[in-house]
Amino acid sequence: MGYRRLTYRHVAVLVVAGLLLAGCGGGGGGGGSNAPVPPGNPTQTTSSASIGVAGGPVSATLGAQTVTVNVPSGALGGTGTVSLTLFANSAAPQTLSSKRQTKTIGAGATLIVEFAVTVSGATLLKPLSASATAAAPATGSVVRLAGFGTPVDDVDTVTVASGTATTDPNLAYSRMSLANNTIYAFYTEASTVATAAPAPVVTVSTTSANPLAMQSSATFTAHESEPNGFPFLDAALTFSLDNASLGAIDAASGVLTTGPVDGSGNVVATDTTAGRGNPHGSAAVTVSSQRPGNTGDVFQFTGTLGATTQFATTSPQTDAATVALTSTVTGFTPAAGGGQNAISSVEVDTYPLQTITTKTTSRNIYATSGASATVAVASSDAIDSNGAEFLNTYGTGNGILDVLPETAGTFGPNNAALTYTENDPASFGRQRVTAADGTFNEQDQDTFGDLQSIIGNADFSASYDATQFSGFSFTMTAPTGSPAMITIALFQATQTGLQSAGSATVRSWIPAGLTQLSTETDVDTSAVAYPAACAVPAKYGTSGHQLVATIRRVDPALGNSEVETTTTYTAPAVGPVCIVLADQVTTFYDYTGQNGSIITVGALGRPVQITATSETLTLQSATTSGGAVTSSVKRGTASVSQAVTPAAFAPVAFARARFEHTVRERLNALRKTPTNKTSLNGVKVL
Repeated sequence: MGYRRLTYRHVAVLVVAGLLLAGCGGGGGGGGSNAPVPPGNPTQTTSSASIGVAGGPVSATLGAQTVTVNVPSGALGGTGTVSLTLFANSAAPQTLSSKRQTKTIGAGATLIVEFAVTVSGATLLKPLSASATAAAPATGSVVRLAGFGTPVDDVDTVTVASGTATTDPNLAYSRMSLANNTIYAFYTEASTVATAAPAPVVTVSTTSANPLAMQSSATFTAHESEPNGFPFLDAALTFSLDNASLGAIDAASGVLTTGPVDGSGNVVATDTTAGRGNPHGSAAVTVSSQRPGNTGDVFQFTGTLGATTQFATTSPQTDAATVALTSTVTGFTPAAGGGQNAISSVEVDTYPLQTITTKTTSRNIYATSGASATVAVASSDAIDSNGAEFLNTYGTGNGILDVLPETAGTFGPNNAALTYTENDPASFGRQRVTAADGTFNEQDQDTFGDLQSIIGNADFSASYDATQFSGFSFTMTAPTGSPAMITIALFQATQTGLQSAGSATVRSWIPAGLTQLSTETDVDTSAVAYPAACAVPAKYGTSGHQLVATIRRVDPALGNSEVETTTTYTAPAVGPVCIVLADQVTTFYDYTGQNGSIITVGALGRPVQITATSETLTLQSATTSGGAVTSSVKRGTASVSQAVTPAAFAPVAFARARFEHTVRERLNALRKTPTNKTSLNGVKVL
């Protein structure tokens, strides 16, 4: 006899067939007795009762067998009709031996009774319980309640007392629900073959598309059941995240509010019901910000790099290279209030006579604050194919690349806190520790262990002690007077100590209005057309945000006045598509001896050298955890449409790091004092 799924609310059918207990022999094996039904004996009976939210029983009797289904208080969402149907033993719809895929019912099991129940007019909210007429099981046997679905499975343990078998109810099992097309059966089996409660399966799902946009919301639901599909109606499911960078989720409702950062993780639903072992399930989630960077994302840029050096007495010298830059996100580590990306990049600079390959590893930090987040570079470590290594470690308050969501206006500001370390294959090394206000202390060491010290003070005075390198040291006073003047003093090391070797007072070259050795401004401008020089591929649109970081710094010891500008153009839903880096250093002190003196200074604030360096990088392709990016949409607070794959984790950090190394390398020559001083004068003013 078949049972159809009822379409009104949750309805199921219970069928009962029993062993004849008082004077009727029980069927052995697995299916119960198949004795013919005597003429006139009914093969089924049905009882119904109207039951409200307070609960109540419904019973049915067929011959010597009685089954009672108990509806607990609060199990129904309203008043409904509960019907119970029993079948005679010969009309039992299922046999225990026919559905044993899960091995939960052992060989030799004996059927007591099968039954099913329907509920109309109300929704079942809690599991039901049941009892049936039954003799005490033989020694070494137990009684269980099984459900027949897609195969058979135990749904509760049973206690027999005073001729009645009653479900416990056991929280480790799903117990009686209105699972469609399910028939329940009391049966007995040997305790040696009885199995433990099946491990619950928790399934988590959402109707929202993945990846989710930053600062958006999505509702997750969870369902707990036994492996064969029998639901746990009373599961106490709570929601959580295994990666805090994803945002926040309401433990009870499952509503996830994504954060303003990029990340991957899982929404986890856990049943906290005591005694159930805290079963849990999860659903993978990716949150895509304006700076996506999931593990395995790859971004490819091409561009040009050029540098022009103009000495006071020579013609300009220009070098140019083509650039190919590939960056790969190698990991994301969640942390309280954000997380940290690891990025690996390879830049190949191809000049007419040489090719330099630089491999950089960087760490970028997401830090949330309310409805926004900052993306900042924490460190970069670059090693080029010549064996030189350059390390940047950014201090507190420095390294901010962007604020999400991107909004027109100033952001930051960054200070100058940075530790720069350089090591070259010839065992020369230098480390400059720069404070937040730009003051610095640099210590250099050559392969012989000789040291030199370079110090820049807050009042723009400075010192350069190279006595172990060259036998000379230098001091520079703070600019004073009107017009402002700087006095440079030269000292030579002798057996009795330092001895004056000359001095000169020159016009101050420190830019007017500069109040400290280093300052930075960061500005976001919206709706800016991409410059033609960027040649941004059409798939990334024609305009976006423009982020401009401008650093003005001076080195009063080496005589450098520098302006470095990093301009980043971001595409809607994509991120940085073009980065333009420009740096100009105007140098006023020459320590090389090429002009016949230990130090040469430009007169009247004139420089002895100008070094201009520029680099342009354009995004060509981006492959993320969701695939290659080919389109874009408008970006607002929720920066990435759920229908668009994210792209372009900002390469500014490592692109700028390599760019700055190029600038430093070109300036190093002017700071190297000659080893032969016998033919040189002291201080010379050009």
